[in-house]
Amino acid sequence: MLKSSIVKIVKPAFVAALLISGGVTSPLLADSLTVSPTRLNVKAASQTTLTVKASGKQASVLQMRVLKWREGTDPKKAKPTRDVIVSPPVARLNPRQELTVRLVRVSKRPVRGRECYRVLVDRLPGKEQSGQAVKLQVRHSVPMCFSS
Repeated sequence: MLKSSIVKIVKPAFVAALLISGGVTSPLLADSLTVSPTRLNVKAASQTTLTVKASGKQASVLQMRVLKWREGTDPKKAKPTRDVIVSPPVARLNPRQELTVRLVRVSKRPVRGRECYRVLVDRLPGKEQSGQAVKLQVRHSVPMCFSS
């Protein structure tokens, strides 16, 4: 219990010290990425879409992928799959641009019960972070389940 509260205190203090000492050579960016919906429930033979919106002043490079996942388990245990494809898998969004991502189940096996996946949308570090000691990657992990 004590250990976790120390970690919570040390991390913000470390970041503050890094900023004050000039350890970060360029300003931190407040660009963000919004993904909606945050959960997808799809009929077995259907396809669906996801909307990704970039905000801020910098362009964003995105990578999208789908991982097989068992509902109720740790999302870190999801595994790569080719049963569902995402289009486009990579995109560049300008500031305040919106992208519709298409997700299609291509597996020939019929869905039995519920079949779940995780859609990962990663905002990769861009040129604006090239001189920074700490590079930030933003990841959204959206649960998607097909049902029969």
